[in-house]
Amino acid sequence: MDDGPVTCSPTGQVIQVSALSKIYRSPQIRALSGVSFGVEPGEVFGFLGPNGAGKTTTIRCMLDLIRPTEGRITIFGLDSRQDSIAIHRRIGYLPGDLRLPGDLTARRFLNHYSRLAGREPVLLPELLERFPIPLDRKLRTFSKGMRQMTGILQAFMCDPELVILDEPTGGLDPLAQRAFIEFLADETQRGRTIFISSHNLSEVERVCHRVGVIRQGVLVAVEPVERLRERGGRVVTVAFSDGVSRLELEGIPGVSSVDARPQNVYQLKVVGSIDPVIKVLARHHVRRLEVEEAPLEEVFLRFYSDDGGARDAR
Repeated sequence: MDDGPVTCSPTGQVIQVSALSKIYRSPQIRALSGVSFGVEPGEVFGFLGPNGAGKTTTIRCMLDLIRPTEGRITIFGLDSRQDSIAIHRRIGYLPGDLRLPGDLTARRFLNHYSRLAGREPVLLPELLERFPIPLDRKLRTFSKGMRQMTGILQAFMCDPELVILDEPTGGLDPLAQRAFIEFLADETQRGRTIFISSHNLSEVERVCHRVGVIRQGVLVAVEPVERLRERGGRVVTVAFSDGVSRLELEGIPGVSSVDARPQNVYQLKVVGSIDPVIKVLARHHVRRLEVEEAPLEEVFLRFYSDDGGARDAR
């Protein structure tokens, strides 16, 4: 990236989305309702939701590919509608429905893209080490995974100030997915600002600073990843040598459930501080104790427990 500071809005944010709404007219569908959030410089912001929750619609409004019904978006302090050309010169973008010109080789496509962007593909050699593709083969011969890697190359190769990624690991095999997540982790160390949409929580929890959760076109939470982990709580598995009352364990502050297992083993779900649990366990003879974070997927699913996800949003 350039050594100079990234230009931001007056609030100091690279992206600022304010009261964004979108209604599709035919058929009439409310895809977004009052979505507001901001992305800080150097932040990796995860935008989470199942397919159809409104993630892609939000991104297309950000890029002025479609026009919102209501609301305002600024990127680098510039209006997303009035200054879209200037904004596009400074960002990298990987669409969720990536389409590549099959008659071009990968090399010609990437050269053509860098000319359109007006910037040199300075990071391309480094990226090709991580995501090797046959540059001189025509894109129509590429597998879905190779096409996706080509899209990743074009999004990052010109060293953009901001990268917007819509479901970036779609089509990648497990090894390529791992390479991509490791690459994003390195990018966080470089201070690049990244906006990544996904329906896969495990995909973003390793690299994101904050996560926005969208449900039926409504942003239901914007929180640091650590705060989501706190919501999930911990799972404590304890094996006792002496007898213990289940009622005693259920009465511990923060314990939401107690599951009795054979051989005097109990599994406790704990939300909040684990200190009250430790103090109660200290009264007994403990043979084995295991503490682990609850899966973040459980927290994510709570946002969708009413009806299993979005039905109307795109």
